[in-house]
Amino acid sequence: MRALDRLQLALRRRERATQNAIVRQLLTAAAPLGDQWHQVANVALQNGEHGLARRAIDCFVEFHGRSPVALYHKAVLLEQCGDLTTAYELLRSLPENVPDVATRAYSLGVEALFLGWAQEARERFEQVTRLRPELGAAWLMLATSSDMAHEPELADQMLAAERWMVDVAPNQQAPYYCALGKVHADRGEHALAFSAFARSAEIMKARIRYNAEADRRNAETAVRGYTTESLAAFAGQQKERTDQTIFVTGLPRSGTTLIEQILVSHSAVRDGAELNRLLLLAQEVGGMSGDALRHHLDRHEAKDAARLWHHWMKERFPGAGQVVDKSLTTTRLLGLAAALLPEAPLIWLTRNPLDCAWSCFRTFFAGTMPWAHDLTDIAIHFRIEEELLRRWQDILNERLLVVPYEALVTDPAAWIPRILAHCRLSVEAGVFSPHKTSRVVKTASAMQVRRPIDCRGIGSAEPYREFMAPFLDAYSSRFH
Repeated sequence: MRALDRLQLALRRRERATQNAIVRQLLTAAAPLGDQWHQVANVALQNGEHGLARRAIDCFVEFHGRSPVALYHKAVLLEQCGDLTTAYELLRSLPENVPDVATRAYSLGVEALFLGWAQEARERFEQVTRLRPELGAAWLMLATSSDMAHEPELADQMLAAERWMVDVAPNQQAPYYCALGKVHADRGEHALAFSAFARSAEIMKARIRYNAEADRRNAETAVRGYTTESLAAFAGQQKERTDQTIFVTGLPRSGTTLIEQILVSHSAVRDGAELNRLLLLAQEVGGMSGDALRHHLDRHEAKDAARLWHHWMKERFPGAGQVVDKSLTTTRLLGLAAALLPEAPLIWLTRNPLDCAWSCFRTFFAGTMPWAHDLTDIAIHFRIEEELLRRWQDILNERLLVVPYEALVTDPAAWIPRILAHCRLSVEAGVFSPHKTSRVVKTASAMQVRRPIDCRGIGSAEPYREFMAPFLDAYSSRFH
């Protein structure tokens, strides 16, 4: 059987190790794959094999004679690997028309925003909106990098751009109306802001539906088979050092990026991101439940999982030091993390439900959070997560540190040392000024974490309380 056929078979069977072995064979043999090297690179990337992915994309680039278009594809892959600085420099070296002027400017703007270069990001997005005013995503990025309360001319441009949204695809309409919502919100026009955010959510809900029952079943599976005693038994099988990763999780918009920024401001912590490698580990184990893990450990040693985990971390973040994994999916995978990486600190952020719900509703998640497009669905999902937190607290006890967002930002001098102690880190001055730490932040909080810690997020939903009635009613009814 040809190597590519075997690779396709391994993909259908979800055999990660076999996939990686075949990719290595293809690279060693310098196989004449041509354009297919791009697909091979994506396979390696999805498996967390950044080194293999880079080698494969280089083969793709060489096949195309290092053409500008091929180099653009390499820049995209580098960005997906988290190497935004290299990706940015590569993009900037390409001709302006590769792949086209607007797409190149948008890509450079996104990377500049994530790198913390707000002014450059704004200039790039302004260029895109001049060239392609129908691109709603560009208006959203421009709104994200600007304060519309002090930008009347830009705000007027965004309002006028609505005429371009009549005949565009929903995937451009939705981010535009989210941008429009921010314009009105920044200017204190609460009814108009809610209306715009609601229109964005309506567009997304028509495309991506939330299945509350499936969400609930998934949460139940997450804790099934785990007890305090079983976790201790699982942990007792682990012989590898497992304290190199700090897991930070919670609902979206609950403050997880702030905790990540605080931790990476410490000299012993090298970086962090939404890694989602626990999802790969669950695939390796055969599921996320305690029952699946027990079956896996009947056939494999716990150290194998730890070594695989360390390999993934080094692929993403080479060098010494701890790494922060702030994946939101970790709420469903804490059992695996606690069992197979028993020395890893676990932190869960909580936030005032109304503030968190409003922040989720007004954030454009590009379809990754189906529950965020409807206020009742948000309430249902929040209750599922809160019940899951209570279950994990019963199982994990002091192993899980729960941090209230409001307490953290109100009294960081008290809470930051407590967080550091939980992570077995010494107190350093830099962690109290995390906004001064320069790093890549690829979340909706990319701009917020560049500011000093403040309390402006507390009570942010109050001006919208009357509009949030569907959330409050559903949340309250489930409480009682």
